[in-house]
Amino acid sequence: MSASGSLTAKRVSELVMANRAIRAPYYSKDHDEGVRFTDPEKGLQWGADAIPALLGLFRVEQDTRDDHPDGWVGFARHWRGGTVRLAFDLFSDPEGPDPILVVTSISGREGEETIVDEDFGEIELSDQVPTEGEWEERSKQYQAARRKDETDGSTAVKAYVAALPGWKREVAARIDEIIQCEVPDVRRAVKWHQPFYGVEDEGWFASFSAFSKHVKLTFVCESYLEPEPPSGSDPTRQALDLEETDTLDEEQVASWVRQAADEPGMGW
Repeated sequence: MSASGSLTAKRVSELVMANRAIRAPYYSKDHDEGVRFTDPEKGLQWGADAIPALLGLFRVEQDTRDDHPDGWVGFARHWRGGTVRLAFDLFSDPEGPDPILVVTSISGREGEETIVDEDFGEIELSDQVPTEGEWEERSKQYQAARRKDETDGSTAVKAYVAALPGWKREVAARIDEIIQCEVPDVRRAVKWHQPFYGVEDEGWFASFSAFSKHVKLTFVCESYLEPEPPSGSDPTRQALDLEETDTLDEEQVASWVRQAADEPGMGW
């Protein structure tokens, strides 16, 4: 990942509203000090907590961790009264437009006037606490802007791949290259926290996601591919699971990509 220069709360908000924010593949939902915000069972959530927080940061600091040279940390007051702490990296593509903001963790902090952060010490809180309605309105504004976004998602996919560790990054990058080779006019996007690939006016035909022990390549079609991928319950969920010791059959994947791209896929 590579990005430089200063970062402000306003700039973070601009990137989010331009649909330039994604969740890292290994996004961590830590619940420091037992803080729960939106859902007592699920804790902090992407759409309900992370996005509104990113749109209302009162403080942004450069990350001090050695393994995040392009990392930043932001703080926002939650409508329930606590504070949300977000860590994120900026990914810049020399061939792309604005950088991608990659959220790597989100956690809660208790405190009415100040909080004590492990990296930045005592932080005086903003006295501007949003109402529940204002918090929800931020999320609605983001969703409306995201639905209207028609820009190419190649940089977001590159950011997702770059955030993967070790062998998963290599496999994901090769899958991306194969799809680009077989479908030169492919359209990319990061949706539901995973890269998607589609054809204009035909819909999304493939996606992949990373798990703790494997990478899953999924095809979305109206009929079964030939030969059928080894896993999946129906044509819209035909999948190939790759573990670290598996060899990627590039010719077979290329064949599946061509077949899937020729069929109607999932709507935009």
